[in-house]
Amino acid sequence: MGSGLGARHMIESSVVAVLLADSDVTDIVGNRITPVAVRQAADVPAITFARQSGSREYTFGGGVQADVLISLTCWAAEWLVARNGAEAIRVALDTYQGGAIDVASVTDGSDYYDPEADLFGCTVLVAVNYSEV
Repeated sequence: MGSGLGARHMIESSVVAVLLADSDVTDIVGNRITPVAVRQAADVPAITFARQSGSREYTFGGGVQADVLISLTCWAAEWLVARNGAEAIRVALDTYQGGAIDVASVTDGSDYYDPEADLFGCTVLVAVNYSEV
């Protein structure tokens, strides 16, 4: 798996697992899904993810209900490939429920061009609700 995550389970691991299980996503990026940045030597298209914010609500029973906002950006040499990748992410995750994810909802983010890397990036924002033990 190209997630680059360590042994401790984070909700990002569940999000990456959903994406890697979706053939529309992997047809575009393969297993190239990494935290925060695409390395210069990395193949594209690829997806990066980064936690933007999070909150927790504690219950009287000792449980924790958490919400995390994760940005996912598809990077590619051509804008249309990056846009199609972002759309595949949206379709895979919007209203997803399963495993550790109670529910995910997706909103569109921005599109941009990185002149140093000569790459286009198209972003979606995923709000993930889950229970912590």
